[in-house]
Amino acid sequence: MLDDLMTDAPPRPARVRSTDRRARFGVLSLWLLAAAVALQVVSLVQQISYLFAPRPGELPLLVAVLVMAVLVSLCGIVAGCVGATVPDGRRAGVFGAALGLGTLVLFGAASSFGWGFLEALSASV
Repeated sequence: MLDDLMTDAPPRPARVRSTDRRARFGVLSLWLLAAAVALQVVSLVQQISYLFAPRPGELPLLVAVLVMAVLVSLCGIVAGCVGATVPDGRRAGVFGAALGLGTLVLFGAASSFGWGFLEALSASV
C-alpha cells in the first residue's frame, strides 16, 4: 500500500514556482531601470539648477534624490542578476543588469563632473 502511494505521487510543482519567481526578476529589473533613469534625469536637472542658481535649503533635497537614484539603480542591477540565474529570465536579467550598470556609471560621471565644476567655481581665487 505504501509503495502504491509513493509511485502515484504527482511531481512537485514547488520547484517550478520558485523558478518562475526568479525569472520575473529580469522584467522587474527593467522596470526598476526605467524608474532609475527618470530619477537620474531629475537629479541631473536639480544639479544643473543648483550649479547655476543655488537656493537655500535645496542641497538636502538634491542629495536625497541623488541617493535615491543610485539605490534604485543598484536594486535594478541586483534584480537583473537574480533574474539571470534561471534560463527563463536570463535575457531580460542580463540586459537589465548591464544597462543598469552602464547608466549608473554614466550618471556617476556626470554627477562627479557637476560637483567638481561646482567646487571649482566656489574656490577662492
